[in-house]
Amino acid sequence: MTQQELTEEEALLICWMRKKRVQAAEIMVMARLLRGVSTGISGRLQCVELGIKEWKAMKKTVSFSVCVAESLKARAHRRRRTLEEIRYVTARMVKAWPDLRHKMMRSLRREDCQRILNIFPTASGRRKARIILHGICAFACRRGWAGKNPAAETPCPHVKERRVPVLTPEECRRLMMAAQEVCGGECLPAAALMLYAGVRPQEVRRLQFRHIRLEEKAALIPARHSKTGGARRVTLRPAALRYLRAFRHHSGEEPLCPAGWERKWRLVRARAGWNNCRPWVQDVLRHTFASYHALEFRDYAGLQWEMGHQNAHLLKTRYLNMDEIKRQDARAFWLAA
Repeated sequence: MTQQELTEEEALLICWMRKKRVQAAEIMVMARLLRGVSTGISGRLQCVELGIKEWKAMKKTVSFSVCVAESLKARAHRRRRTLEEIRYVTARMVKAWPDLRHKMMRSLRREDCQRILNIFPTASGRRKARIILHGICAFACRRGWAGKNPAAETPCPHVKERRVPVLTPEECRRLMMAAQEVCGGECLPAAALMLYAGVRPQEVRRLQFRHIRLEEKAALIPARHSKTGGARRVTLRPAALRYLRAFRHHSGEEPLCPAGWERKWRLVRARAGWNNCRPWVQDVLRHTFASYHALEFRDYAGLQWEMGHQNAHLLKTRYLNMDEIKRQDARAFWLAA
């Protein structure tokens, strides 16, 4: 048989044998394996066809850098901070492992994903990197650029949550007084929502006064402003309404947080007693709200809704800090009005 009489598949097989320098003995072993997995010429041909089909599938893929770029395009509707985080984390991956830029997504293995995650020194950093890497690999699978998600096979790093303190009613009073006194009280609405409604700091920064529904005693957190992507209505109790009613005449399109928010919020905290010797703890207001809410109202389902959590696991394992507070503390907190 001449080379012109060979089929495309046969020619590819010969090229592969030459490239791999397959010996005659190895060909005999392969033939025996084919006989073992199937009987008859049709079964053996099916094995060969499946191999060729897999070989062709291997050609349908893109590099890691192209996949990241396309993934960002598909997520263009997401918040800017989310997209910047994806760019930053993936850039760190490529910087530490330059060959990753050109590595094909279909050839990415579990060992490669683990190597990528080990770039990040802390458990929380590895967990964040795993979430982003998992999303990129899942995007590649949906586009047909990979057969499975190798990041899903890597273990999720265990992060030991640090203990977040709860502010005393007196500390809460000093903070709200400082918010009233500094910068003409511009920071007061945001402070009230974070402390007495448990709204996340990043969510507060995206809100406008039209999201405050005083007549309904609620604050609306739109889906595009929520960290978890789901809209929710947060109850405004008397302690929050006391401060928010003073701003009811503000324009609905006006941002809840004033210009220069970070600087002004630091001034408020400094006036209330938080400084270099007594540093501010991130999310302390949200933790304070959750602990006092649970102790006073004993409504875990309602608290889960107010916090915007998909389940109660995070609420019970991280947010509720009951050791340092008493029932009378909770009562004093909610009677601040």
